[in-house]
Amino acid sequence: MKLLVVAAFEPELTEFRSLARDANVANLEVAAIGVGLVEAAIGMTRAIHQHRPTHALLLGTCGAFAGGVAINDVVTGARAILLDGPSVESRAALPPPLPQECGLALAPPIVAAGATSVEIANTLGITTDDALATNLSAAASKHPNPNGAVEHLEAFAFARACAAAGVVAGVVLGVANVVGSRGREQWRANHVGASAKAAQVAIRAVVGMNAA
Repeated sequence: MKLLVVAAFEPELTEFRSLARDANVANLEVAAIGVGLVEAAIGMTRAIHQHRPTHALLLGTCGAFAGGVAINDVVTGARAILLDGPSVESRAALPPPLPQECGLALAPPIVAAGATSVEIANTLGITTDDALATNLSAAASKHPNPNGAVEHLEAFAFARACAAAGVVAGVVLGVANVVGSRGREQWRANHVGASAKAAQVAIRAVVGMNAA
């Protein structure tokens, strides 16, 4: 296994880099790929081309839709789904040829390392309206999951880039906020700790996969 661990931006990799050094993980590359759907797709494609991994993990923080997991929980998922606010509210439509979900095969070992399995919804922007958050949460529940769903801005792009290159992929996210009007305030208060918790689960998953 040659592993590539990425995050949207460098601060979300700080704790993982330290833990990986302590664990002496072999065949590992670490890279920041960019914030948002487009930049992450470009950055992940470039990183795959440069490092030629067999497996990849995306680390970061996310927002949880109300009624599911809580702040400081660590989550993963079996798929990333693309969600668009206007489409969910029937004011726009995503055309059928556009892929709208992508599998993440590394969810089982990440769950075994301590993450909770959720639906991972990729929106174009951070949801700051409570009514829209409710509508997006309902749309994400088309794949029923007792643990609910989270919002993230890069997971779908990461998953699609990995799928196109035949790289086995997984996502590890720390919950930093509840999606909605207080989300940005909560994220600023919690993102460092949530990111560190995600890194701790990720390193356990990596060590476990290397030992398998």
